[in-house]
Amino acid sequence: MTLSEFTQLKQQIVFEVGKCENHIHILNKLKEYYKDDIDSDRRFEKINTIGQLITILEIRNVLSEDDVGPLKEIARRINNDELLERICDYEVNHISKGFVNQYVIENIPMASIKKHMTENKENCLQSHPFGAMSPNKMLRIRETIIEEIGSFWRDLGRNLKIRECKIDEIDTNYNSLPSKATQLMNIFEARADKQRWFFVLCEALEKSRRKDLSKNLQEIMAMNIS
Repeated sequence: MTLSEFTQLKQQIVFEVGKCENHIHILNKLKEYYKDDIDSDRRFEKINTIGQLITILEIRNVLSEDDVGPLKEIARRINNDELLERICDYEVNHISKGFVNQYVIENIPMASIKKHMTENKENCLQSHPFGAMSPNKMLRIRETIIEEIGSFWRDLGRNLKIRECKIDEIDTNYNSLPSKATQLMNIFEARADKQRWFFVLCEALEKSRRKDLSKNLQEIMAMNIS
């Protein structure tokens, strides 16, 4: 019996994560990221492998053949472009089958259907945090942090490895929380790795007890903002 493509993707995820030297760290970060979805302290503590996490996410209906978001998230975490593209190919083809079946009766030209499939894949790949990003999307991310980080800006600064003296300097020289956050982002952006800055930022937000804001940024990343 041939395994479904969805099952093959799950198996490849398990294999690729297992090859990472820091796979335990990756698993722990993913467990924290999906803690609300796991929704059980007992189950949370019993998850010791990426395969077990995937199974729980399926049980909770967070992961399914129609929603492979968690697989894309894992591929991003291990910075595997090839795997991410394969997942995006699956997602586009899987969704597009329904699109074709639904609208074929209306005699939509095949060229339009192919265009729809191509755009879906491009949107999927553009959601990769280490890929190219439009200036407007970067501005949206920056503004979201400045407007929403609030009193957690100090925690964010520490988790972004900004020196304490710099944080104190910002606190002394700027009065409002948005202005403090703005200066913090200026320092971070000036020295951030151009390939990994988004992952570093989201991880720092999670460490700063702002997982909600981290998720907001990832939703913005998935938007089609030109």
